Amino acid sequence: MRFPKVSFVICTYNCKDYLKRCLKSIAEQDYPKDKIEIVVSDSYSNDGTIEVARAYGARVILTKIRGYMEGKGMPKSIGCEKASGEIIIIIDSDNKLVEKDWVKKMVYPLISDESVNYCICRMAVVKADNLANQYLSLVGTDPFAIYTSLDPQISLGGVKLEDKGGYYVYTQKDFLITGGYYLAIRKKTLDEIGGYSRDVDVAYALAKKGAGKIAIAKNAHLHHLITNGYKDFFRKKIKWGKYYFSNPNLEREFKWAGKLFGRHGKIRFVYEVANNLLFFPAFLTSLRMIAKDGKKAWVLHPYMKFGTTLAYIIAYIKSYSHGKKD
Repeated sequence: MRFPKVSFVICTYNCKDYLKRCLKSIAEQDYPKDKIEIVVSDSYSNDGTIEVARAYGARVILTKIRGYMEGKGMPKSIGCEKASGEIIIIIDSDNKLVEKDWVKKMVYPLISDESVNYCICRMAVVKADNLANQYLSLVGTDPFAIYTSLDPQISLGGVKLEDKGGYYVYTQKDFLITGGYYLAIRKKTLDEIGGYSRDVDVAYALAKKGAGKIAIAKNAHLHHLITNGYKDFFRKKIKWGKYYFSNPNLEREFKWAGKLFGRHGKIRFVYEVANNLLFFPAFLTSLRMIAKDGKKAWVLHPYMKFGTTLAYIIAYIKSYSHGKKD
């Protein structure tokens, strides 16, 4: 196996303990150490995060931008621009690489198959986590987006995957979102679409170009500390929703209710909102999945879909009311 240089890009702000856990898991990889670069894009942390990053040999790039990390000129975009590796691996500071050969498994599809455009892994469902975190590890960080996201569709058996031995391949026919907390991509691929912007927009831009062939590495997992519980997750979704709805001029390729599903995109969007709020359809799915794979976290499926949708509705109302006052 060839070992190309890889660059980890991690955005941070006052997350010393999370980052230490993340960087320790990178340091324990059986990949050649001289072929790993770590780029930490930090927003002037004052809790020791920067010192932890440097102690693990990371290259720290300081930016005054805080909060939302994605978009052109934002911390994640800056980190990818400064990275020098042939392959860029984007993970979050609250991620831990589970397997010691995680990097090898993520790199392999990209060096063995030129037609693969990027590679993702799956999230580890850890029994010691709270039930909400276990559930989100099955479906991704946004239960509202289940109908258009690859992670939950794999869990639910809603997509056809091609078995390539060490990895599966999903070729985009209908666009599916892939998150940016587990993404390995060639730097030249990013350059071809003008660099990194937002997680969803990168996947969407590639799919529009016909470059939507995604590898899913087998037996490669991230342990993602997404939430402390249902209430914590609900509050985070309201906060994120308020940011999104309060900034209508954000330059985005991906539009939720736009042409994503062709002429009937808005109808599909409204249908999914109503379906989530009805609760019962998701309850039936939770029963089916518990019977299928035995993971009790599926019991939260209707509650999390309902709660996430409600959080976005609340965020929209608050943002609209605030805009009217201004």
